[in-house]
Amino acid sequence: MESTATHLLMRALQTIILIAIPCVAAVAVTGILTGAVQTIVQVQDQNVAFLPKLLVVALLIALAGLPALMLLVQLLHAVASALPTMLGS
Repeated sequence: MESTATHLLMRALQTIILIAIPCVAAVAVTGILTGAVQTIVQVQDQNVAFLPKLLVVALLIALAGLPALMLLVQLLHAVASALPTMLGS
């Protein structure tokens, strides 16, 4: 029972990492590039920095949304199939 819960927790953490890391990395790179361009052009407006990040996240969701959803569905199936074992039935 505990090993099943531990296995599910590890799988959930792996799923979170697989979904979150590309998004965080893309936004970080976009922020660095936008900051560099703003420094060169000398425009220091937060609204200008927000739009490219928003567009990158929207593009990432459009391209990687379905695979991320499939990872979450696989995790849900694993949890649902492990419930009888965890409940002792």
